[in-house]
Amino acid sequence: MVKYIVKRIISAFITIWFILTLTFILMNSIPGDPFSSGKALQPEVEAAIKAKYGLDRPIIEQYFTYLKNYAHGDFGVSFKKIGLTTNQIIGDGFPYSLKIGAWSSLFIIVAGISFGIISALKQNKIPDRIMMVVSTLGATIPSFVFATMFIYIFNRKLGWVPSFGAGTWKHYIGPVLCIGMFSLAYVTRLTRTSVLDVLQQDYIRTARAKGLSEGVVIVKHALRNALIPVVSYLGPMIAGLITGSFVVEKVFGIAGIGSLFTTSIMNRDYTLIMGITVFFGIFIVIATLIVDILYVFIDPRIKYD
Repeated sequence: MVKYIVKRIISAFITIWFILTLTFILMNSIPGDPFSSGKALQPEVEAAIKAKYGLDRPIIEQYFTYLKNYAHGDFGVSFKKIGLTTNQIIGDGFPYSLKIGAWSSLFIIVAGISFGIISALKQNKIPDRIMMVVSTLGATIPSFVFATMFIYIFNRKLGWVPSFGAGTWKHYIGPVLCIGMFSLAYVTRLTRTSVLDVLQQDYIRTARAKGLSEGVVIVKHALRNALIPVVSYLGPMIAGLITGSFVVEKVFGIAGIGSLFTTSIMNRDYTLIMGITVFFGIFIVIATLIVDILYVFIDPRIKYD
């Protein structure tokens, strides 16, 4: 067990280093620089700005400075938001995305797993068919379409919820539902498939042959194994939801980290783009690491090596 955890932690560090390096290479491969998209600068002014930010140094020196700063949690200063660091900007936007992602994750876990179990137990009956149609729509319709429909129905027609900002809890209803529709559909289908597969196993037939009630067979023998593939999906899903949705945050006018990322790309704010990208990557790597470690506790049959 300890050997497995140590190997996974080392693997996570290597993955984070790869993300850091790939992000640096890609950002330095893009033609132009952060100052070429705005008003033309005098050559001496542009040279002074590049010297200030260290952009005039050899690329290998910039790379090691970048690694050293990120290792200390310093993501640098924003090229476009004068006087602000990337850490401050991420810190301002992350609470909004965290709140939306946390509520979306809870909604998906509770509703998705429940719908999947009901759908499997009612296979080919009306509840199953309804949930399959709904999950198909959730998986195929883009989130910005859901967001637009939500605003039109619940704000314009019914006036139940606000359509812009993040002032009250009502502002979060739309983003939470719209950002979670795809994952809700996926978890519902994954749970349904996994439960149906487990119910065909010999040990389930044996449990039923012993005279155990259907509730005990489902809860005690089937769900634990059926939920293993669902749990493996939840880690990256939660990390993805918590780090924000570019489109949904833009549609609902929430200054979360996803919205910040799109703005940083349009502004060619390189340090902010790299900072948010690495922040995304580290968050997902850590979430995956936690799930992988929890995985062996959920199913001891899994071999650590």
